[in-house]
Parts: sequence; structure tokens; C-alpha cells
Amino acid sequence: MENFTKSVYEAVLKNKNIEEINEVAPYAYTTSEKNVLVYLSVANNFTRAVVTLGSSKTVPKAVNRALASYRKHNHSNLPPVSVKIDIVTNVFAKSAEGKRMNVKKDEIEHETGKEGIAFSKDFRISFLPEEVEAYDMIKNKLIKKENVFAAFEKHFLLFDQQSVKSFLTNEFMDVYSFHTEAHYYDDNGYTPLIRGHRMYDKLTRNLLLDSIQLAKDNYFKQAVNNKGKIVYAYQPQDGSQTTGYNILRHAGTVYSMLEVYEQMPDENLLKASKRAIKFLLSKIKNITINNKEALAVVEKDACKLGGNALAVIALCKYTELSGDKQYLPIMQKLALWMVESQDKTGKFAVHKQIFSTGKVTDFVSHYYPGEAILSLVRLSKVDGDSRWLDAAENEAKYLINRRDKNETKETVAHDHWLLYGLNELYRERANEIYVTHSFFIADAIAESQRTDRKEHDKEWIGSYKSKLIPASTPVACRSEGLGAAYQLAVYKDRNDLAEKYKSAVDLGIRFQLQMQLRPESVMYYVNKKLCLGAFQGGLHKYELRNDYTQHNISSIIAYSNILQS
Repeated sequence: MENFTKSVYEAVLKNKNIEEINEVAPYAYTTSEKNVLVYLSVANNFTRAVVTLGSSKTVPKAVNRALASYRKHNHSNLPPVSVKIDIVTNVFAKSAEGKRMNVKKDEIEHETGKEGIAFSKDFRISFLPEEVEAYDMIKNKLIKKENVFAAFEKHFLLFDQQSVKSFLTNEFMDVYSFHTEAHYYDDNGYTPLIRGHRMYDKLTRNLLLDSIQLAKDNYFKQAVNNKGKIVYAYQPQDGSQTTGYNILRHAGTVYSMLEVYEQMPDENLLKASKRAIKFLLSKIKNITINNKEALAVVEKDACKLGGNALAVIALCKYTELSGDKQYLPIMQKLALWMVESQDKTGKFAVHKQIFSTGKVTDFVSHYYPGEAILSLVRLSKVDGDSRWLDAAENEAKYLINRRDKNETKETVAHDHWLLYGLNELYRERANEIYVTHSFFIADAIAESQRTDRKEHDKEWIGSYKSKLIPASTPVACRSEGLGAAYQLAVYKDRNDLAEKYKSAVDLGIRFQLQMQLRPESVMYYVNKKLCLGAFQGGLHKYELRNDYTQHNISSIIAYSNILQS
């Protein structure tokens, strides 16, 4: 289909029909009139793609009918940049035989991202699987007619008053779902698609760099506003944002942006990072602990161990890259609060404290200690103060000898931050228990990965076993942790383990990349520039949250560095 899809792309650019190519599609669904159904989607860089449907005896003839409809109705001055053709392969009636569906009240079973929807047997009013999701046409098993109608314009259905009247006035309709085989083409070439995204059989460093650059040039620059606040949770279907915020995830995202800058220097990205740092600094307040003046990151009247740790990690990275040590006193006072919170066992006893009252809550995060260890090791490299390493060691020994003492591979937390921290702590304080525990956690992660293509759906390969539908960020975090364990294995000349962890990272990132929004993924979205390069929550979860992209990009950078070395 590559040459055929290319010919369709060129026909759209040149405003002409395709030649009568002998392209057959034996898998195509045929109507009672023996016609095949082919959708043509044409996208520009700014607005949702337009879609036309062609029906004829052959795929090329059907495409030419779709092209004719596109040329007749499209009056946009925005130049087309890509095309996608969808050949209908299966059709299923959603209404009970002899009975129409009440489209306002009846529940509809729907396979997310796989099923398109049609509201008549002739497919006059019908929408692709990706459009069903991009316009949020089905919510809680109910059809949202107003959301469906929002897609009429891009199908040129507003010119069809009969269809408009039929859809708006009829409460009972014949409803069908359908599957398609999708083929995409733009100036980078041809890509076959599964559920609107590409699959990855092999990773190269250039492919990973392309992924990083896509996020750099789009999402990371667009997501930071003038005040330095990063878009927290964005719904690409309608452009809405969650009203809440999380300063820890803000700090983590700043760190990831600076990692990208380290790989690909870009002044506009650095400016966005500096704005985000300024916003982070606005959340830091003076606090007294053990009669010592310190600082804490405060949000919603709470200061957290993880907030201070992630702020130090981000500011250390900025200091390392810029040579600018203006934030060193701030980092030291943030670290002081963490160190002073340690108890006699060596653990950080305060994970969350009410800022206004000083009350320490019962809240405990499994991941804050690893973040804190990493932050203290990184700070010690900036200022050379050994007390930060002493504190990092105290916590590491507590975690290994007490907290995780009775854990097994089946029960131990897949703690990527601890793997980061132990890898770097070992280089400064070579205690073998750090190596042993790192490999214990890394083995637990690698051995829980879904690798059997006979047992699991091909989209799930590379994810990790759990009761939940696999998501992008949990896999990305494990890829990050395994990347750190790989570095430690290489350092210790454990080539067997290094290869084991590298293989798991490779497979994990192949899974993750399915959820990075590329041009073909954003065809039907509104704010394409913000979406491009971002990672959605999961295969069926379309929300874009800043930490989703943070962890995925950080893991891809780690693997890119592994492939380079």
C-alpha cells in the first residue's frame, strides 16, 4: 500500500485524481452493491482534518470519489500536509435486529480506538475510530449527539441538509460500528497504523532523537505559559485543562526539559525552562526545623519531601548545564530541611508537613526517599559538601536493611527513583549493598515484563504485568530505573545483567512510543502544536499530563545515551 498511499498524497497536493493503479484489498468490506468504502482524511498543521468518503467497485475508484468530494467542498487556504486512507474491513450492526437504537438513551458497547460509528446503512453519516475519540462522541457508553454534530463540518455534512435534519431530529436511528485498515503519508513517507498510531519493530538512536526533538519543538515550548506555569492535565479532544496543579510534577517536568536541552541545545527551550524555574521558586518558603532556618516547596499549605527533592534535582541540572550557581543557597536550604527530618534510624521521617501549623501528617510516599537520595548526591557534586552524602547513605541503608528487608521479587516496589539514586550514590560511596539492592529491584522489574506475543496483544508487548490496562508512564518509570541499573551493571562489569536490562528498556520504549503524539496522532485534534511530542496516558487514555511526557522523554534520553555508548 505504500506506493498507493503516496499517489493519494501527491494527488491531494497537486489537486488531481490518482491514476488507475491496480491496488486490490481482498480484506475490504463490500456492501450489498459490491462496493468498497474508503475514507480520505486530509490534514493541515492547524485545524482538525477534513474527511470524505468514497464508495466504488475498487479501492482506487473509491479514493477518486473521495478526492472529488474533497476538491468540491474544501475551501480552506491552509495547505495540506498529510493524508490518511482508511479502508473499511468489517461492519457490525449495533441496533438489535429489526429495531433502531435510541441514540439519546440506549447504551452502546464500543471498543476504544478501534471502532468507527455510522448512523445509517449507507454510511452517509459516519466517523472514523480516531474521530470518535477525538470528538469524544461516546461517553460512559452513551452517544453524545452534540459532539457527533461537531464533526459534521469536517465531513462537509453541513452542505447536506437532509443528513443534518435526519441526525438532529431523529431519536431512533440505525447504528453501525466498523473497523478499518489505515495508511498514512506525509513528507516523511509512509506509515501503516494500528488504532491511529504506528508500531515499532526496531529502535535506533536516530529514531529516539527524533522522538526527543518532536517533544522539544512542540509540547515543551507550548506547555509553559508566560508566568512559567506548565499545562498540567490537558484533554486534547476539546482543549480543556484540569483546574488542579501539582508542583512536584512541575519540578520533574522542568528537569526533563533541561535533560532535553542538554541533548539538543535550544535557546527557546532554555527560556521556557527558566520561566518554569521562576514559577517553582515562587512556591519556596522559609521554614524552621530543629531551630535551623531552611526552605521548603509549599503547595496547598503542605511541604513534602518529594517537593524539596525534585526541586533540588531540577536546580542541580540547571546549575550543571549553565554554570550559574545563583540557586546554590536555595538548594542547600532545601536539602537542609530534608536532612534535618531524618530520625535515628536514618530514614526521612517527614514526608508531608502542614506548613502553617508545622504538623507532620501520617502520609508516606514509597518514592520520595529515592528522590531525596538522588537529590542529595547531585547536590554534593555541585557544592562538595559530604554531609549530603552522609544523609543519602543513612536513608539508603534504612531502605535496604529495614524497609525492604523482607521484600521478594514479587512484592518489592519498582522504584525508579531509588535505582537512579543508588546508581549515583555507589559512585561516591562504594557500598556493595547498593549494587545488590539495585540489581534485586531491576531483576524484579525485568522479569515482570510482558514479552510473550502469543499470550498478549501486540500493543501490550513491553508493558509490565498488572491488573490494570497498561499505561505509558508506569512503563516509562521502569525504563528509567532499568536505564540506571544498566549503567551500574556496566560499571560493575556485569555484562549479563546489562544486556538483560537493556533488552527490557528497548521493549518498554517500543511500547511507550505508541503513545507519543505524532502528526498522524493529532490529525483530528484542535491544538496540534501543544499535543505534538507529548505522551498520552495510555493506549485508551487520551489525557496529556505533564509528568507523562516528563518520564517518557527522560527514559528515551537514557536509552539514547545507552545506544550512543
